[in-house]
Amino acid sequence: MRGKIINIILLAATVCLTACGASSAEVKTGENAAQTDDAQADGGELRGALNADITTMDVHKTSNDYIVPMNIYDTLFTIRKKDDGSTEIVNSLAESYDISEDGKTYHFTLRDGVVFSDGTPLTAQDVKFTFERILTIPDSAQTDYAIPIEGAQDLLDGKADSLKGITVEDDHNFSITLTEPYAGFLASLATPSTSIYSEKIVTEAGDDFGVLPEKTLGTGPYIVTEWTRGSGLKFEYNPRYWGEEPSVKKVELSIMEPQAMNMAFQKGDLDILDCLLIDSAIVSSTYKTDAYKDHIVSVDRMGTNFFMMNENVEPLNNVQVRKAIQMAIDRESILQSIYDGDGQLEDGIYPTGCLVYCKENQGWLKYDPEGAKKLLADAGYGDGFDMEICLDTSNTDAVQNTVQVIAQNLNDVGIRANIRSLDHASYLDLRGSGEMSSYLALWLLDFNDPDNIIYTFFGNKDNTKIRSNNYADDSVIGRVAAAKTIVDETERYKEYSALEKKLVQDDAVWVPMFSLKHLFVISDRVAEFTPHWAGWSDYYFAETKLK
Repeated sequence: MRGKIINIILLAATVCLTACGASSAEVKTGENAAQTDDAQADGGELRGALNADITTMDVHKTSNDYIVPMNIYDTLFTIRKKDDGSTEIVNSLAESYDISEDGKTYHFTLRDGVVFSDGTPLTAQDVKFTFERILTIPDSAQTDYAIPIEGAQDLLDGKADSLKGITVEDDHNFSITLTEPYAGFLASLATPSTSIYSEKIVTEAGDDFGVLPEKTLGTGPYIVTEWTRGSGLKFEYNPRYWGEEPSVKKVELSIMEPQAMNMAFQKGDLDILDCLLIDSAIVSSTYKTDAYKDHIVSVDRMGTNFFMMNENVEPLNNVQVRKAIQMAIDRESILQSIYDGDGQLEDGIYPTGCLVYCKENQGWLKYDPEGAKKLLADAGYGDGFDMEICLDTSNTDAVQNTVQVIAQNLNDVGIRANIRSLDHASYLDLRGSGEMSSYLALWLLDFNDPDNIIYTFFGNKDNTKIRSNNYADDSVIGRVAAAKTIVDETERYKEYSALEKKLVQDDAVWVPMFSLKHLFVISDRVAEFTPHWAGWSDYYFAETKLK
């Protein structure tokens, strides 16, 4: 799932422009920086950049590489952001649907006339095949999206050879029955993780599906024409696409180092520059200026930055100690000094914009180092204690700087915080073992529902272990698991709000930090660019319009 802990892989590096100069190549600045020759605009081509190569085009086998699936496949539904910042679920491959009174059975009718990019018709059997494949392929990354369906666990465990909960009526009609009501189910069908595959295409491709572009086909607006490992990807418009023809007809994504991205945009060789992928100092000094005010596109990231504390580690198993840590961290100072104020404080679990976002649970957490010292003294730790903060060395400079400030804040109240640096693989192994003492991370929503975050951390004991929080209140864990089955919206909001207050305010499971803005810079060739609704770096090419 994209909605996962993101340790924020190193996307930025310090770039010295003043000392290094511009070399002999011409570097365009100011209003001319985003301009390019007319010849480059021919053919409706969009040019972007990735900071690292993808590993697969098969979305069932990745929880990270979504740029290809988002553009060559379709889902039954999609999520769109409205003008007021909220989101709505919009029909995509599903033309219509209805839900049974008990909230467990969904009947769907597929859109008529949809074909895959090779001309193979889309059928309801393809939908069933897709969810069965999610549950049966080795090392599937998306089983969470199919497990609510009746019979999914039996198929996953090898006790059945088909998915009982999906009934195909004819080529266009099918039903999905869940083991219990799940209010977030429709939203989960709008994620790249549930992209619909062709049984015929996948079966004939075998191991080449997701590897060879010519054998990796969907119903989406684009096809991949070239994937050069370590270099980049090329896309072209799918003339068989069922939807509105996009402005962008070709896309070239080049893999670049941060310095190269910035220079390429300055020279007019890129049309979209992701500011998360370059040094924040350059973003501030170059792009947050009057020269680029008409080229900046901003979106609020629907995600929560948080500082996690392991309740199996002494004295973090003491709630007074955890509350002291909450009060000791100067979140506002970090937001302003390291992130240039591009965000807002979050005091709970659900970030701003998330469904059932609870305003009444905001505003309670204040920076209070003296209060933190008192709580530590009351808990028997007036002389402080030693504490370990784990840091993934592949994190961005901003994240590493944030951890440094957190350690200093804790030292200021008597907690001797030591930073333990780990390579990415070792970091993930330690966190997944449930033995990581504390860490800073980000959770970005995959679909707009509170279940996407609260259940993943606190829905069962396995989840609390692999997130290294080891929360121990079985009654609350049971309530979190049951909350997803609440159908009445008022009752659902009330329960999710109460759970958030219990977990963060009463039990101090983590230190809520802030949500951040995501900035992009667009070239003069781009008339309109719409970032992903949750603020991912991945985006839909078809939602970009060229001049």
